[in-house]
Amino acid sequence: MFALLCLTAGCASNGAAPTATASGFGPTVAFESVDGPPPQVFDRLVRALEAESASRSFTIVSRDAAASYRIRSYLSAQVHRGKTTIAWVWDVYDRDQQRVLRLSGEEGAGKAGRDAWATADDQALRRIAQAGLGGVSNFISGAERPAPDAPAQPQSSGPAIALSQPPGAETAPDRPTALAFSAR
Repeated sequence: MFALLCLTAGCASNGAAPTATASGFGPTVAFESVDGPPPQVFDRLVRALEAESASRSFTIVSRDAAASYRIRSYLSAQVHRGKTTIAWVWDVYDRDQQRVLRLSGEEGAGKAGRDAWATADDQALRRIAQAGLGGVSNFISGAERPAPDAPAQPQSSGPAIALSQPPGAETAPDRPTALAFSAR
């Protein structure tokens, strides 16, 4: 199954971005970049994306391949009151390089130590992969598209929540939308 996601040199600030070599049917998605995490966290995130991508309605392809959608991903580890949170953003672009969706969320990663990234365990990374890929899948399939005036859901210590902003939402910051995904 590792053939599904392989690494391509030079597509992220810390190394490679996740890509697939499998040929499938339907829409395709390529990860342009995954910026922020150190190499060891990046590698575990790639494995989580690999595991979660198998049941989706799209195929992940190499960033060098033609793709229906391209994702630029950003992660950061933040420490607040002794606890680490991994904040993440996925910008999804169409073939015309227009951003069509922004997914974002925060995932609790545990008690902070000397290295905030050390608390980013496999479960936290898997919840990020589930929420992000779930949001992309729902967008692609047209299911559960957020209403333009739906209020944002507050963050909690529960499952990962992907907040979604439709195109042009930057001009209407008082009208965020939210999609919630169970991390079970």
